[in-house]
Amino acid sequence: MHNTESLVHAWRIDDREYRRQEERRGRRFAYTSFEPTRTALVVVDMVPFFVDANPYARGIVPNIQHLADRLRAAGGTVA
Repeated sequence: MHNTESLVHAWRIDDREYRRQEERRGRRFAYTSFEPTRTALVVVDMVPFFVDANPYARGIVPNIQHLADRLRAAGGTVA
C-alpha cells in the first residue's frame, strides 16, 4: 500500500533577504509586472514516480496546478 500523505514545507524567505533585495534594487521583487503571453511556467521533476514517493512533492501539486491553470487562462505556456 502506498503512503498517500501530503506534506508542505514550512519554508520562508528571511526578512534580511527581503531587505537585501530592497537595498540592492530599490524594491522587493525583481519584476513589478509580466506579460502572460510571453511567460512560461516550467515544472521540473513532478513525474509520477517522484511525486508518488515523496509526500512533500504531493504537498505542492495543488499550488503548481493553481499556477498552471491561472497562467494558461491568461495565455501563458506551461511546460
